[in-house]
Amino acid sequence: MNPHQKIAVAVMDVFILAELCLSMFMAHSHPENFTPVFFKIFLGMLIPTLIVARMVVRKLRTPEPSIEP
Repeated sequence: MNPHQKIAVAVMDVFILAELCLSMFMAHSHPENFTPVFFKIFLGMLIPTLIVARMVVRKLRTPEPSIEP
């Protein structure tokens, strides 16, 4: 993993932590439905974040040298 990919992973981790905090904050206002509200908000943000992060990490991959026989 090259340095650019490591930075992308670190940024993704920060985004996921922020999404977790925001989801808990928003679900806190609905104590009777905390769990469904939390999962709806958190998973709604987490899935696109993981998809974009995976695409970014793949794009930042260093080209592999071609091996000629």
